[in-house]
Amino acid sequence: MQTLKNLSLITLAWTFLKSVSAILSSELQGLIEQQRVRLTDHTIFVRKNITGASSNFDVIDATTEKIDGVSSIKGTRLTKNQAVVFSQIALGYAEADPNKEGGATYGSTNIAALRNATFVITQNNREVVSIPVADLLRPSGTSLSSSEKYYKLGGLAFLVDDEEMEWQLKFPAGESMPAPAAGKAHYLEVFIKGFKTIKNIG
Repeated sequence: MQTLKNLSLITLAWTFLKSVSAILSSELQGLIEQQRVRLTDHTIFVRKNITGASSNFDVIDATTEKIDGVSSIKGTRLTKNQAVVFSQIALGYAEADPNKEGGATYGSTNIAALRNATFVITQNNREVVSIPVADLLRPSGTSLSSSEKYYKLGGLAFLVDDEEMEWQLKFPAGESMPAPAAGKAHYLEVFIKGFKTIKNIG
């Protein structure tokens, strides 16, 4: 059941989406004009091995696969007719066995190189967000409420459907992730919480 607060957020997000619809795909623009799509709650997430990361490190790339518990997106594009409006972001860090992105417990970290990096999303030369990782790292713990996990943006942001995007960690010059403990790997998770467009039934 949707709360009144959530309904008001959806209404605000829908109004915002219509205001920027000119840069969405032409097909999605048409669906919005015809009121054949709606918004529904959605969280995009990616978990990535960042062992050895430095400089401008790609959190998503052409090899990113949609895998349950690891990534909700494939490649570097959202699917056609699926735009996303969001206002909350959370990053988490973990050190775990190799190839265990989906089996690690994520939280905060004191690794200076990562905390001092900046998380940046761009799309078609448009900066979507650029925020210090230190601001976005969620507290450690498995019993946190949603409000405790997420960094709240000052306003709404959006991702265009079917258009290349970059998610990057931009490390300070000369800094990189330190070597993990023997037999371990460094991992990062990114959660983007908001709403996505979905076609109406019928």
